[in-house]
Amino acid sequence: MRIVSKKPLFIRIAQPTYGAYLLKHNRVESVGMEQLRTLKPPFLVIGNHVHTMDSLFISSASPVHIRWVAGAYLFKLFGLRPMLERWVGAISKQQGRSDLFTIRAIGDALKQGDIVGLFPEGTRTWDGEPVGFDQAIAKLVRMFKVPIVVMHLEGFYGLKPRWADKKRKGKVCLRVLPPIMPDHISGMSVAELYAKLLSDIGFSYRDWQEKNRVPYLSKRAAEGVEQVLYLCPECKQAGTITSKGTTITCTHCASSAKLDPYDKLHTTQGTHHFDDIAAWHAWEKQYIGLPVSSSLAFPPDKGVLLQTGDEKKLITLEKQFTLQMKPEGMSISSKSGRNLFFRFADIQSMIINAKNTLELYHDNTLYRIRIFKRGCILKYVEMYQAKRKSIEGDQA
Repeated sequence: MRIVSKKPLFIRIAQPTYGAYLLKHNRVESVGMEQLRTLKPPFLVIGNHVHTMDSLFISSASPVHIRWVAGAYLFKLFGLRPMLERWVGAISKQQGRSDLFTIRAIGDALKQGDIVGLFPEGTRTWDGEPVGFDQAIAKLVRMFKVPIVVMHLEGFYGLKPRWADKKRKGKVCLRVLPPIMPDHISGMSVAELYAKLLSDIGFSYRDWQEKNRVPYLSKRAAEGVEQVLYLCPECKQAGTITSKGTTITCTHCASSAKLDPYDKLHTTQGTHHFDDIAAWHAWEKQYIGLPVSSSLAFPPDKGVLLQTGDEKKLITLEKQFTLQMKPEGMSISSKSGRNLFFRFADIQSMIINAKNTLELYHDNTLYRIRIFKRGCILKYVEMYQAKRKSIEGDQA
């Protein structure tokens, strides 16, 4: 991999042009960004992951060049690898799996005096609440022995939730916390450092809204929410949630709620109430972990892209198929006769990429499965996690 220790020409051109437009158009304020200029490299920049353009927002406002760790799937897309590696100096990371290449690449970049940015949560939040990450991150940053700069992306969930069809209008802020210095890091155990990182990175949109009361305005604020809300709390049916304007409705029992500019829910039909999307989503995750979830009947989702591949390329297998949740796994059926079944017990890892795409390793083979825009890809990951937890509990 090419080492990029200085701000590349592409970034020097893009930052005062497209970067400036991006910040102004999205009303992005930054607080404490000067700390990046005064802190001597190398160091790590880490933060909560909310928006598809998190790294672009930060780099546009940053006085220094940051080499971002990016999902490996981006490097496999036609024409993107040379741009990511040579023009911006990005570092590839295979999400959801241990990647020694990435660790070495980050280490090499830091040795060259670079500034490396990453999002430990690995995936964007679906409901504005912290996603969390495992203790390996604490071990990793401790091993590098460089300062850590934590950033909070405040209000970016309100600007455009991951599930939302349309952007809203409102202010957001990039807040830089005081750096955690190497001597402080070395004085903590891995468990202590892990707890601190969880606390510092674990930004809660709900708590932030309670303190700041910032409205995010859109006449279509709830549209797309069926990508995260896949169970009705009133009738316990799966795949019956629809959205229009600011209203969320169950097609089976007609229960409904409205979403206000502060992302609070107000029940308009029915008796079951949640304060916000995060509370509803938390209930879903808890419910599918119960034995009763085996009786849930999930309707099939329309698939638009099925791929397999290796570290360097992707091979398209199908563009028309159905994906459906089953009690023990996921099934794929296509018009061409290609039928696949992925048992949860045989899946090594599963994560969600951009554009409603599932990326998983089944029997050590990589598959990428994309469904239609309004489909809920999240339910597959959360059912997989619930099943794995149950299997591990039985084995303990």
